[in-house]
Amino acid sequence: MENQRREFLKNITLGGFGTAIAPDDLFSGKKIEKQKVQPYTSYDKDQDREFNGSYEGAYLNRIAFPIGGIGTGMFCIEGTGAISHMSIRHRPEIFHEPGMFAAITIKGEQTKAKVLEGAVPEWKLFGQKGTGNGAAGTTFGLPRFKSASFKTRFPFADINLDDPKFPIKAKITAWSPFIPTDQDNSSLPVGAIEYTLTNTSSSSVDAVFSFNTKNFLAEENQPNTIKGIKNGFALYQAATTEKPHLQAEMAYYTDDPATKVDHCWFRGGWWDPLT
Repeated sequence: MENQRREFLKNITLGGFGTAIAPDDLFSGKKIEKQKVQPYTSYDKDQDREFNGSYEGAYLNRIAFPIGGIGTGMFCIEGTGAISHMSIRHRPEIFHEPGMFAAITIKGEQTKAKVLEGAVPEWKLFGQKGTGNGAAGTTFGLPRFKSASFKTRFPFADINLDDPKFPIKAKITAWSPFIPTDQDNSSLPVGAIEYTLTNTSSSSVDAVFSFNTKNFLAEENQPNTIKGIKNGFALYQAATTEKPHLQAEMAYYTDDPATKVDHCWFRGGWWDPLT
């Protein structure tokens, strides 16, 4: 029986192999041309990038640079400047984009505001959970900068944002504590994001920078709050007797003593995806 099985496998293997290599062109004397392999996504020919250089355009779509001390959980800064992969509950959450963003608002006769990010990648707008009903809870509909570029030299990530119709350009630098041979300080549960804003117009600009987030730690029907701390705030989710693992805190603060904290966003209408 075993010999018959081997003979059967031998025959079908040879038959399959013969079928695969015996197209008509093999016997016609024609030169076989190599087929062109198309990439899984469309990239403009003009977007060829230098090795270890900056990422722009479609090359930004899947970049997620991890931030956080070693072994402490993490979040990621994406190629566009978006904050995602928020994983601080002892498990990876690679699609967790918690509605956290920085923004710049220019005051004046025509108030303008933009999220400090580049354009949202198309893969987030189509096919993700909830996008068929408007992607509630996201910030995808808010205005963003037209162009972005990303460059990294670990442990630093630099993102430059520019828009010809906006008089301010921005640079984002995100980094983690990382000191070779110093595992204690390299394992601090800390990440830093620096925002540098430059006025590109010929006149002065009155602008307000803000950093915004909802309490993404909050669990349904469980006590939670947002606490004020020096130069910032902290998200808090309390534990319960039945679920002690729910307890979590995450703090945000700056080194600017003039920082102002507002614990509530503007309350929108019945279909406001943020509030």
